[in-house]
Amino acid sequence: MKKINFLMLATVALALLLQSCEKKEVLGNFDSLGVGSYLTLEKANKVTLDYSQINNESVSITVKEFGSAIDKVIVYVTAGGATLNKANWKKIKEYTYTSGAPLDLVVRATEIATALGTTPSALNPGTAYTLYNQVITKDGKTYDAVNTVGALASNPNYRASTTWSANVVCPFVATGFPGNFVVREDEWADWGPGDVVTVTSATANSIALRAYPNPAYGSFIADITVNIAAATGIATVTNQTYGNYGPNVAATTVGTSNFVFACTGTIDLRLNHHVPGAPTSSYGTYWIRLTKQ
Repeated sequence: MKKINFLMLATVALALLLQSCEKKEVLGNFDSLGVGSYLTLEKANKVTLDYSQINNESVSITVKEFGSAIDKVIVYVTAGGATLNKANWKKIKEYTYTSGAPLDLVVRATEIATALGTTPSALNPGTAYTLYNQVITKDGKTYDAVNTVGALASNPNYRASTTWSANVVCPFVATGFPGNFVVREDEWADWGPGDVVTVTSATANSIALRAYPNPAYGSFIADITVNIAAATGIATVTNQTYGNYGPNVAATTVGTSNFVFACTGTIDLRLNHHVPGAPTSSYGTYWIRLTKQ
């Protein structure tokens, strides 16, 4: 395994620039870094938050010191993907590090919400939160995702843990899910807000959605089968022929934000309406968003 200092960029120009920098803030100069320090990921214990019991949920990883001796570890958070703008980082907590020992970083959903100035119930399913591990060494130097080059984190051989994620999910439960659903949005425009469509049945990992066509515009052929990853609520529809508007029309989900959440009673699908068997022969891609009545 290479030492961290071989991953840092060292140039004459940077060396000159660092002469005017704070000595305790390490910005990447080979000589100023010495050995350097970071946390290795020993185990990802839990990285999902179940929204149905969000007040009691937490995420956790086990990390260990590599390089210079660590005094403490500070954990920060942002909503969404990782950012190197530390002004956006919100502090959650800090840990005192015992030299050479594994450290369990445990972050509760309530702590994420407090750091972000919101409530646990506002940590919506389908949302990811990025956690940042900042290392303070015993000689007072700071190492984190900002002043450590990306090659360290991106190379799996180093097992570096500078950032990690907490993903809010909503496991799918079929019991009681079928029934009437109120339309919040239908960009395909068969329905308006407040109209009602139906989930006719549900299994452990799918639902049958009877949404299209509106009888005023076309004739029904079949329910749309929506497949669901039971652990997360992620939904997919593949080439489901559902109705006739003159030609037959099928639907296939597009993108990564399609969800069926039992805990909130919501269905959010971005559907490509297309010629059956030919998704590229498209009539357009439109959202349908529904809430259990």
